[in-house]
Amino acid sequence: MHVPEADLRGAVKTALCELAEEMLGKRSCVGLVTVGSEEDSRGRSVGLRLAEYDVGLPDLLWYAGESDLPPQVWESCPTLVQDEWEAALLVSKLIVRVLESEPARVPDDAARHPERLPRPARAVAGESFCRALAAIAECSELHQDELAAQLRTALLDFASETPDNLEAAQHVAVSHAGEPEYAARMCLSRSGYSLAQVLLSVDGSPVPDAVLDAFPDLNQDEWNTLIQATGLTLLAFEAEPTRPPAG
Repeated sequence: MHVPEADLRGAVKTALCELAEEMLGKRSCVGLVTVGSEEDSRGRSVGLRLAEYDVGLPDLLWYAGESDLPPQVWESCPTLVQDEWEAALLVSKLIVRVLESEPARVPDDAARHPERLPRPARAVAGESFCRALAAIAECSELHQDELAAQLRTALLDFASETPDNLEAAQHVAVSHAGEPEYAARMCLSRSGYSLAQVLLSVDGSPVPDAVLDAFPDLNQDEWNTLIQATGLTLLAFEAEPTRPPAG
């Protein structure tokens, strides 16, 4: 179903801001995120971008993946290691990327009628990846190991089996452990930290050198926006907590 880009932008920003207010309160700066389009050799796609800097969140996460584990993350994730940090950023990048629309050829009269641009059907690999993510949030009847296997397979089908992707996929698990109990979430298989927890713990850390080398004008608020928006997106794929059965 085609949704006008302006309507989509409003709906996404409203939902993201409401979640940010609930989880982050006055620290939230996700108002700097927008839904925007980018055109490359494959065509035009729509996804999450920084409003003023006009760069896609996946592109920023790609360069952030070259950075060292920020010291402040150890306060909330004291046993996290560098390999897990890199895996969390790579998987987060792929998740934000799969939520973008499929690239489409831009017709010659697009400038006159941008609201009428049709979107192509999502590719099978992208659709499977989205379903695997949704299965976690919907508190599926599947066992957590089955959910994790489904997620890893879909991730690699979408992203291809490069050495980095294969290693990152092995770090990904689905767990019902932690607080609140019985809430399924994407986590790191060794340390058990949820991906959302890892990303949100980076909020407020200095902009990594690798990111500044690629985007020299990026400021601290925009870096915080990237981290908050990505962490909240991951949080949206966690199951709602339920109370354990009595007795």
